[in-house]
Amino acid sequence: MENSIGLETVRPERLKFDGVMPYISKLQEALKYNEEFFSRNPSITVEELDQSRKISTKWGQQYDVEQMLEHAIVHILRHRRQIKNALIKFNSSANEEK
Repeated sequence: MENSIGLETVRPERLKFDGVMPYISKLQEALKYNEEFFSRNPSITVEELDQSRKISTKWGQQYDVEQMLEHAIVHILRHRRQIKNALIKFNSSANEEK
């Protein structure tokens, strides 16, 4: 989103941690960063109908800011559901082995 409004930012490198707490900390940091981004840019256009002004994603789709935020939220919810289902299967398998 930053690059779409003319800011030249570089994506942070991927990080890998051994425990859950560093991930939680980085997620909180990311949420704060995004909140501050919108506070610093209150006049950003959220819904963009002009296709030429949309954000080009790395997977080839064109999104406006609203669509990008929606995608991000749904992405997290999808992973939450996947993790929940995996835990159910894991716990079910563990109980069957007892």
